[in-house]
Amino acid sequence: MKFKKRIIGLIVVLILSGLPIGVVATSQGIQSYSQVKNLEDDSNIEDEIVVIYQNDGSVKDLGLTTSQITAGEKLNDQVDIIKVKDANQIEALVLELLKNPRVLAAQKNACLKFVTLPDDPQLSQGWQFEGIGAEKTWDQVNNEDTVVVAVLDTGLNTKHPDIVGKTIAGFDYVTGTTEVTDVVGHGTAVSGCIAALANNGIGIAGVAGIANIKIAPYRTGGKTVDDYEANLGYACAALYDAANRPEVRVINMSFAGYEDFPALETAIAYAANAGKILVAASGNEGGDPENAGKTAIPSSYDNVISVGATDRDNVIADFSQHNEMVDFCAPGVDTTTLWDQDDYITASGTSISSPVVAGACAVLVAADETISSSKVEAILKETAIDLGDKGRDNYYGYGLIQLDQALAQVIPMATTAYRSHVQNKGWLPIVENGEISGAEGESLRLEAIELNAYAINSNIGVRYKTHVENQGWQNFVESGEISGTEGESLRLEAIEIELTGVDADRFDIYYQVHVQNMGWMDWAKNGDPAGTEGFGYRMEGIKIQVVLKGSEAPGRVERPFVKK
Repeated sequence: MKFKKRIIGLIVVLILSGLPIGVVATSQGIQSYSQVKNLEDDSNIEDEIVVIYQNDGSVKDLGLTTSQITAGEKLNDQVDIIKVKDANQIEALVLELLKNPRVLAAQKNACLKFVTLPDDPQLSQGWQFEGIGAEKTWDQVNNEDTVVVAVLDTGLNTKHPDIVGKTIAGFDYVTGTTEVTDVVGHGTAVSGCIAALANNGIGIAGVAGIANIKIAPYRTGGKTVDDYEANLGYACAALYDAANRPEVRVINMSFAGYEDFPALETAIAYAANAGKILVAASGNEGGDPENAGKTAIPSSYDNVISVGATDRDNVIADFSQHNEMVDFCAPGVDTTTLWDQDDYITASGTSISSPVVAGACAVLVAADETISSSKVEAILKETAIDLGDKGRDNYYGYGLIQLDQALAQVIPMATTAYRSHVQNKGWLPIVENGEISGAEGESLRLEAIELNAYAINSNIGVRYKTHVENQGWQNFVESGEISGTEGESLRLEAIEIELTGVDADRFDIYYQVHVQNMGWMDWAKNGDPAGTEGFGYRMEGIKIQVVLKGSEAPGRVERPFVKK
């Protein structure tokens, strides 16, 4: 994992030794927050302090009195928020807290901005996934153990039909419950980029595809429908909670600020030391004369992947923040994702490009659960498309991530490309990876087939033969050659396909045919016949795909072939 330079001018005060706060009368000492109001009674954060403990701690360790604070809340074992009685004394109290040996960090609470620029809701093609090669990876990873992405945002509408079943428990710091809601919609949009259901016939597909990747939503802001602010204290608490969960491997943060946030930096460091992959939006102020070129937080912290936004032409967005800390870029202009309870939205912002990268990181982890955070970032750098100035630059970072190329560094990946010659239609266009070629439901025969198979960083080919009406089984042909007949009005009845090449044993090839009077047969595999023989039934359609050796079959395999 990279180690970024300290931001010039950033003053971080973390005093890890000193004396507890003194001048405290025992009779006035606060032993628990039951002695003061709950923070829910007052939403103003201007007079709040975020406290992070060295280890598990509580308010009794702070030596505070009821004359100093009026409210407080323990967010988790490491993080508290307290409200001071006199706002004019807040800086002095922070300094006193930092002298306490039980306190790791303390600072005035603040808000950070969620950085999406929402547009009109509409359903259109989610081009962002093709932009990073995810259309080639969506069905390539089928992991057993769930990989979790913690999304620190405005919550998540977990009943959206395009993400149902793709979430696990997170926490709603706004309401203090595990029943996370999203009244803003920002968190739902971000989560959809990562884990929207694939291959379900509706909406879009997330970068995760069919991989066993789920969202743990943490609501750190968005109290009302127009509230696009994240609470600093809530964000710190969420980082600690996510860091302590072994199933959480990736944390996405689509918010940004330009102040000094030592408490947030402390929480980020804790999560990084726990081995989490941290991804954040670079910011949307790249076109703002006041803030353009500044380093945003948390994307500019050590061990955080900073992501800018590009458009369909791979050009950096004019709003995308640019600085020496930007690592990568990803689609983030006019991209389609989830919205509200059951809708979709076309949105722009680095809030969108960040989860695209977070989702890609999760896919790499799902492919190899032993992979480290530093290795994930190194692979993304190695395989990114270099855009802008040659080499790393302040706008595109190391370039546009390419998930298909990155995944090929972790597991072998293969692709099939094929077409069929159909009665009365001739040659159909080439299709790939399990798509249907043929004329299912039109009572037209397949007469010939042409097939290729190839893999990134692997040496494979394919050979195949067909059973033709009145001719029987043909001889095997190799990649790209035609098997069957043209112009003779003879039907294909069955097919056998097998992989060739030195790396053929790393993959399995599956194929399924649609047969007259029988419909779709079960899947055949690695040279076994598919179709019928002796019935005079025509093949009407075919699907072919290659998977990693030992992967789960794409469907039933009991009855791929029938012979009279």
